[in-house]
Amino acid sequence: MATPVHPTIDRPDSTLALITPLHVGTADIQRAVADAVVAEWSAAPRPEGLLSQNCYVSTEGENVWTYEQWTDIDAYLASGRAFRAPAPLRGLGAGGTDIERSAPIAFERYRSTVFDTGSAPTRIVAPTFDVDGRAAQRNVIDRLLDGPLTEATPGLLSAHFHYSLDGSRVLNYAEFTGDEEHLAFLASPIAHETTRLTKETPGVRGIGGKRYVLHGSVPERRSGG
Repeated sequence: MATPVHPTIDRPDSTLALITPLHVGTADIQRAVADAVVAEWSAAPRPEGLLSQNCYVSTEGENVWTYEQWTDIDAYLASGRAFRAPAPLRGLGAGGTDIERSAPIAFERYRSTVFDTGSAPTRIVAPTFDVDGRAAQRNVIDRLLDGPLTEATPGLLSAHFHYSLDGSRVLNYAEFTGDEEHLAFLASPIAHETTRLTKETPGVRGIGGKRYVLHGSVPERRSGG
């Protein structure tokens, strides 16, 4: 498998991100599932408007998480993929069982803060919030990015906030240089302030987020190319 390349999350030609979380249970199953997903992507025709596909494995060995970038929702609908249920991963579960996959969740990137462009991420953290509608989505993102997350923290390279198109979720795609830097961030006053602010924002409930490593990717392409 080729060395995976991290996507450019704030690329201006993408307005749709499709995110699919999948719990698989063990590290061995996790690797097999991630390999199968990347192989499936590599073998399939590339529809117009699909810009990148990225598959991540959680550091605790239990989850696979995918992040696809598209030009827009119209391109995704035109591809026909929105109307087809994802095929099960045959024989990859415990005891040779099939692994069922859910449909991806559609997000739009709303705002980003980039602290460091000179370092490469090795860990992605994806904290998610359950929210009550579009106003609450924008409110909590604005409060975080205009408040505690204006200050840089060693090892935190960027924070890319997305809101789901159905108004029910907010997700932060945060890039870190490593595990230790993420743990140090969690213990910092900035992280404590983001937690306090989130809890005090009406209509917002933190769900938590896992730490991921990029396992495989299909190379990015420019829209129209």
